[in-house]
Amino acid sequence: MSLSVLTQAQILPQIGARSIGLGSTGLTQNDVYAMQNNPGAFGAMDKSQVAINYQNRFLISELSNQTLAFGYHTKSKGNFGLSVQHYGFNLYREMQTGFTYATQLARRFYGGIAVNWHHIAIGENYGNKNFATASLGILYYFNDNISFGFNAKNVARARLADYQDERYPTTFGLGISYSFTKDLYWNFEAEKSIIHPLNLKSGIEYQLHEMFIVRIGANSYPFQSSFGFGVKLKRFQFDMASLWNATLGLSPSMGLKFDL
Repeated sequence: MSLSVLTQAQILPQIGARSIGLGSTGLTQNDVYAMQNNPGAFGAMDKSQVAINYQNRFLISELSNQTLAFGYHTKSKGNFGLSVQHYGFNLYREMQTGFTYATQLARRFYGGIAVNWHHIAIGENYGNKNFATASLGILYYFNDNISFGFNAKNVARARLADYQDERYPTTFGLGISYSFTKDLYWNFEAEKSIIHPLNLKSGIEYQLHEMFIVRIGANSYPFQSSFGFGVKLKRFQFDMASLWNATLGLSPSMGLKFDL
């Protein structure tokens, strides 16, 4: 039985409430969520971490997305990561399981690869599809204030159906981060899929207190603004954020990250 998916996949390209609050940017962030946001940045993660995240898209429970991520840091053999994402309900459901490996390639330069296994099912009578994709990423620290990230998702252009040669989305992202001070930094990214217009994304994060962080952001396609905050408590970090679409409304997100 064949499956034709006539809409863009709904597993989020960026995961984590911190990324959402920063306008869905994340190519230079080196935490556990980097295993999907940018495998190259995952190589710069300096401690093992586990995280969970939940997003309710447009306040519709059937469009919720849940993520569980675990990253294991080693001093000399790179970082290893496992992630699981789930989206949807009984009429349309996506699940993605990913394995990521990343390491330092040279001074200030990191690289990584993520291999993901996807399962997509539509209703009870329209079949399902299982397939694999691969993503590549790099992170480069130009100096203590400026870093660059690049990510290519689904580089082999996995096929969903023979009908109209339907394929899973392939996207490319390039980003820069600039730290004005140790408490204030700015992200800017350009994201392009093969079939959609260029999406420009930007976000600012400011640490008001050693325990409290605020974030704002926006992206151009489709135009959405975002805002969020984070709270640090020793080895825990709790983040909340929301995207705002003028037509469809709010998409709140929350997550908890723990340093092992």
